[in-house]
Amino acid sequence: MTAKKSQDGTKRLTFEVSTAARPDFKGNLLAFAFNNRGDLLDSAEAKAGKVALSVPEADIGRARVFLIPAEDSFRDEEPTLTLMERLGAYEPVLHAGPDAGPIKIIDIPGIIIDRWPLCSCWVRGQILRSSDNRAVCDARVHICEVDRIPWLIRKLPELDLLRLRDDLLEVLRDPPIPQPPGPRPDPVPFERPLYRFAPGGDRFDPGSAVGFNPQPEPPARFDPGSAVGFNPQPEPPALRLEELGSQSPARVRAASRAIALDAEIYARLHSDSISIIRETLVANWKLILPWLCIWPRWWWRFRCDELAVVTTDAHGRFETIISYPCWGDRPDLFFWVEYDFGGGFETVHRPPIACNTHWNYDCGTEVTIHVSDPRLPGCDGEPDLPGCQVVVLSICNGVAVREIQTDAAGSAHEGLTTAGQPFGATLEPRVDFSRTALIDGKNIPYYRWSYQRLSGPDGVGTMVDLSTVPVGGPHKPLTRAVYRHYKLGTSYPSDPMGPMPTSGPAPIAPIPDLFRIRPASPPAGVEWIILNEHIDLATAYFETGSLPGTPASPPPFPAADDLAAGRYELILELFDATGAKVNWTVEGIDLRITDQDAPFGTGTVTTSPVTAYNRILNSTGDTMGFRMVVRVDNNHCFAEIQPLAGDVPPDPLCGFHEYGSLADQALLSFVARHANGFATYGFNTRKATGPPIGIASTSGTSGAAGTGGFLQVGGFTYEKLVSVGALLGSCANAAFAERLAVHATATNGYSRLSGYDHADTAAFALAQPCPPCDCEEENS
Repeated sequence: MTAKKSQDGTKRLTFEVSTAARPDFKGNLLAFAFNNRGDLLDSAEAKAGKVALSVPEADIGRARVFLIPAEDSFRDEEPTLTLMERLGAYEPVLHAGPDAGPIKIIDIPGIIIDRWPLCSCWVRGQILRSSDNRAVCDARVHICEVDRIPWLIRKLPELDLLRLRDDLLEVLRDPPIPQPPGPRPDPVPFERPLYRFAPGGDRFDPGSAVGFNPQPEPPARFDPGSAVGFNPQPEPPALRLEELGSQSPARVRAASRAIALDAEIYARLHSDSISIIRETLVANWKLILPWLCIWPRWWWRFRCDELAVVTTDAHGRFETIISYPCWGDRPDLFFWVEYDFGGGFETVHRPPIACNTHWNYDCGTEVTIHVSDPRLPGCDGEPDLPGCQVVVLSICNGVAVREIQTDAAGSAHEGLTTAGQPFGATLEPRVDFSRTALIDGKNIPYYRWSYQRLSGPDGVGTMVDLSTVPVGGPHKPLTRAVYRHYKLGTSYPSDPMGPMPTSGPAPIAPIPDLFRIRPASPPAGVEWIILNEHIDLATAYFETGSLPGTPASPPPFPAADDLAAGRYELILELFDATGAKVNWTVEGIDLRITDQDAPFGTGTVTTSPVTAYNRILNSTGDTMGFRMVVRVDNNHCFAEIQPLAGDVPPDPLCGFHEYGSLADQALLSFVARHANGFATYGFNTRKATGPPIGIASTSGTSGAAGTGGFLQVGGFTYEKLVSVGALLGSCANAAFAERLAVHATATNGYSRLSGYDHADTAAFALAQPCPPCDCEEENS
């Protein structure tokens, strides 16, 4: 090396560079100089067998020089010490010792040159929203290379190395059920014991055909040139780690046993030599991969070096080219995502590295990244219904229109769910509109829901109390306000859908009580968003619990009957921009309902045109709207356990029910009331803390015939005579507890209305009469 001082305080170091060890090597070389802090000092291309680098005078003795083939594929990457290591750069020793002068010739060993061919890797992927699989545009994707596991193992301190060895042996001895990755608390530090078991003991089943992915498959046979290896076995097919949470425990344990420990590996892992243990783990590092995600205490050791930052296109896709040494494994890649909501880029996706690294990434394979941040907009506008459709989906999320009984029109069963449940509380009909076709194409921007009472509380009669909703008459509009949330920067404003005012600032409606069909785009926002399904999915609110005649909640017991109960017709109509009612047939509007029951799962939900029952038809048979009938019942249940009676009268002083013989009869009775029978009940009798006594317990439907020997002796009263012997069993005296629960079956479309339930408890004790006391003997 020769050094020439320049006027700016740096020295120009010149080296001869020789590749004589491989005369056939004709590639160009790049040289990089770093200081001892890892800062890049200079770079230059070797020309005519020489390279010159400028280094500050203060760094002359501590400079580090690296040489690597001049490949175009990594020229855009920032030169760092990590990049040098990743690409297999050669670092010569510039000073052999404190008394030795600097070297003059950098003679590159042939073994280094043999490893220098660099391969290019095409990295590509797509960013999708988790909620609806829509692509995310203009997201910034960071592509990083994770430290290779063998490199990490070589850097581990001795104590941590032994912990890793013990973790591996323990998990192979008794594999746990891996869970999908998610937020986890910091692990509590503790020492794991070293599990020692015989090499021929708890071996894995080599016939198991399940493995783990993403990661490379382990070698299929022992390498005779190495001191460690794997048992010969068939290569297991891939099973993604995140899928294991949905598998049966037996299958997961079978998957865990797809790799067996060779006896020699087992022996070397139990060696007293740290170096042997370290090299064994390095050589068999692929055994560790499936378990990294369930070992959170190792997560902090994983770091990644950024290779590229790319931006997604109009389809949410990204791509780049990276380089890696052809002689080694392919890169282990980790991806994290940022998005600019208007105030600068924010991280929206950065899961744990250990659980989300694409080990030995298969170049060219598309990486799909699902991002769950609800603020992210999709590339395209929200998908719209094709054609010109109105699909009435469900009441809330749990009852599809097809699940409401229609085959008994005018009967007490009409309007019940197919499970026989009435409706109560607030009902939220959900509807999907072809917004573009209706609003822009046909100038039909409004809708309205209305209701009309069809029957009295029993579901059949038409006589009702004058203080409640009358039967018949004009339909009454549902007027509770409807809103929709949308995204605007870092906030979520709401936009009123109706009822729209008829005067004042826009938007206004031509007639009262009209609601807007949600436009395709929100006002000055990015897109609509569902923050609360009660708010963002409801097209109206039928507040049956607020109808005149509905009892207060919670009521005094026994509660007054719901005078507003009965069958109600709900109708949906459309209106044009002038406020005129729309003829659906003339306008070519297709009215449909779903073919599947709610709640709708992950499968495809199909639709079909509604029958005449669900259509409002005019005199010429044209469709003027949608109709459905719902049976409403907000009655509260009443539960009351009657005092024990029969042949066992209570003692007036102590309250014990005294019996003369085991054949005496005890009368158990209770009231399980629901005004219209939309409730079930359960009654049980227990001795002490024991299980329910079968002969003294029952269940059934309120108002229906009794079961289990209990007789219906009134509208909602049930009783049964049970022998004292059957109650006491082996006891001469015993205490008993009675429990009665009456559950309303009414639903609001989300869940059963448990607030309408009622329960009661009681207790009694059976005892033999006390013998008369001998007072004279007692006094003596």
